[in-house]
Amino acid sequence: MFKSNQSLEHIPILERQTCPKYGTNEPIDHESANTRYTYPKAVIFILCSKFFESFAANGVRTVLALYLKDSLNYSEDFSTSVLHVFNFFGQFCPIFGAILADNYFGNARTIFYFFFFYAVGWIGMVFVTFPIGTIPFVPMLFSSLLLISIGNGNIRACITSLGGHQFKLPEQTDALNTYFSHYYFMYYMGILLSKVVPPAIRADTQCFGKDECYAAVFGFLGTIFLCCWIIFLAGMSFYRKEETVSGQQNICQVVACIWYALVRKVKDRPTESNRHRTSFLEASIGVYPSHFVMDIISFLRVIKLFMPLPIYWALLAQQDSTWTFQATQMNTTLLGVKIEPDQAKALGPIIILALIPIWKKVVIPTFNKLNYRLEPLQSVAAGAISAGLSFVCAGYLQYQIERTNGQQISIAWQFPQFFLLMLGETLLSIPGLQYSYTKAPSTMKSVLTAAWFINCAIGNLMVVIITELNLFQRQSNEFFFYATFMFVCTIVFSYIASFYEQENRDAEVHNFNTKSQNVQVSRTSSEDV
Repeated sequence: MFKSNQSLEHIPILERQTCPKYGTNEPIDHESANTRYTYPKAVIFILCSKFFESFAANGVRTVLALYLKDSLNYSEDFSTSVLHVFNFFGQFCPIFGAILADNYFGNARTIFYFFFFYAVGWIGMVFVTFPIGTIPFVPMLFSSLLLISIGNGNIRACITSLGGHQFKLPEQTDALNTYFSHYYFMYYMGILLSKVVPPAIRADTQCFGKDECYAAVFGFLGTIFLCCWIIFLAGMSFYRKEETVSGQQNICQVVACIWYALVRKVKDRPTESNRHRTSFLEASIGVYPSHFVMDIISFLRVIKLFMPLPIYWALLAQQDSTWTFQATQMNTTLLGVKIEPDQAKALGPIIILALIPIWKKVVIPTFNKLNYRLEPLQSVAAGAISAGLSFVCAGYLQYQIERTNGQQISIAWQFPQFFLLMLGETLLSIPGLQYSYTKAPSTMKSVLTAAWFINCAIGNLMVVIITELNLFQRQSNEFFFYATFMFVCTIVFSYIASFYEQENRDAEVHNFNTKSQNVQVSRTSSEDV
């Protein structure tokens, strides 16, 4: 009923003292441990399809707020809310795709199925931009956006895990670490082009008697999506076969195990034996296999660690909304070149594409020479602080716009806030996603990766709530509020993280001892029989 997991799944790849088995769950062939493995061909298809998918989905995010405001005459607040609701579904849905991937279809088939939702959404988005009077415009628009966000969201966690599954571990541990950097590079290359090309098409193309042609924009992005689909299908024969666990043996059993342990915690009186438990879930050992309970404990421990971080994603997502509207109030001519307001945010991916190799090739080797190691959780905290500082800069810039004629302020003054936000992304997202993936038990990798994306969804929901509450009369005050909120949450995260590593090491020892005792009891019982 339950699959035994003998590897030390809880020790992250980033700690090189050990080599845990992530990726595929094949037995380790110690005789071939020194064999040189080539970079999996399947990963090339996965990364290329991710590039085009990122291009298409983020292209929608790039133009959506201005499309709603300028073409459909919605307010800035409503346009901001719609954009972040779109982001919310795109980042909340990964949990459903992950459950389907882990329990029923595997990552590749789940991605394949959700491409159909994606395609219908793109067809709808193209149709709503044509002036056809018989089309129920508003329902089709928001239905199409919903389908695109569902397709985008359900593919997100699955494609990350599908790539990780292609590596043989521990032999390819370094290659897996490199994969996450490649993944983010391709992801941000897609974002970069999505910030430059769609606004240029919008501004330089006229149709249906309008100076801006959104039909051409969404038609072009739909074609980019089609390229993504074709590349993914071309790689289907290269993807490794995936093992799935029956939904009744995984998700339902996880919930049942947690419920059983909670009931026991309420009903049981304190005894000498349960005083030494590191988690209330250990009360379910015996009814449920120890390795299964320990996997759940590991899963919940990581979830608790990242609970203070949704505000970071609330900040990151505002490049496409409040920062874009800020750009519309500024002088967007730079060195004699006219930049569209929604092109200004291309600065973000340009910066991060430069920061990633500099960080990997220059900063980290320098730290190593100084015998200093930036631990993953320290990196996450530093990234959160950098993001908070970016909104301090945004708030100050907005204050200057409010007190003067904003059109006299150059768009170049957005550079400091973009640099700090992208530095935060480099420090937080790459090690954070990698850390989450490597902490996941073998049957919950996609689910834990999806939980990482749910943090993004909650962040976007926070933006919607704060915007709709209309708490601030001045946009500058709202930016300062977000910065303060980020700093407070960073303190909370740092407090939790300070105890997490020691608790994790203690739990590893405890889990090992518990499993050893269970094995010994099982052997003794067998001998008695």
